[in-house]
Amino acid sequence: MAFSMRSISRLILGGASITFGTALAVTAVTPVFGASTQTYAQTDPAVQAGMGVIQSRGCGTCHTIPGIPGAGGTLGPNLGPHGDVPPVSARSMIATYPDGAVPNNVLDDLAAWISDPPSLKPGTAMPKLGLSPDEAFVAASYLYAIQPDGSVAGLGGGGDSGGGDMGGGDTGEGSAG
Repeated sequence: MAFSMRSISRLILGGASITFGTALAVTAVTPVFGASTQTYAQTDPAVQAGMGVIQSRGCGTCHTIPGIPGAGGTLGPNLGPHGDVPPVSARSMIATYPDGAVPNNVLDDLAAWISDPPSLKPGTAMPKLGLSPDEAFVAASYLYAIQPDGSVAGLGGGGDSGGGDMGGGDTGEGSAG
């Protein structure tokens, strides 16, 4: 008498069977626990796209930004954690930290600032860069992914950048400071 996997699992589990979905779920989780292969849990497409927008728009000319090669500008604020200044996602106010003019309670707040700074703080040195709403959102997603240690979550595949104290820049006027 030949046994199929279904009949064996029914015997072992007393009538219950292991579903394909359960097996697939266990298999999908396995790489996250120590494998170096890239998984969805390690990457965030918005963060990756935000890195591209930040690089292509030259944000690092004015700002120090963790994980962005050559982004060591000091005209605008340092957008990484440094000294007593937390990462952008932990700054409740932006456009002059800590007593900024613009609330930063959710990702959309930062995206609105990046999209049109002068509309939120007239006279700001941060120019309107002509980003689309999607570009502003993914740039904000990248900045929100900066961790307290200066690394950037969501780049995946070992691409999370180390950072630590980023130094440079001031906490004055600018896109998220």
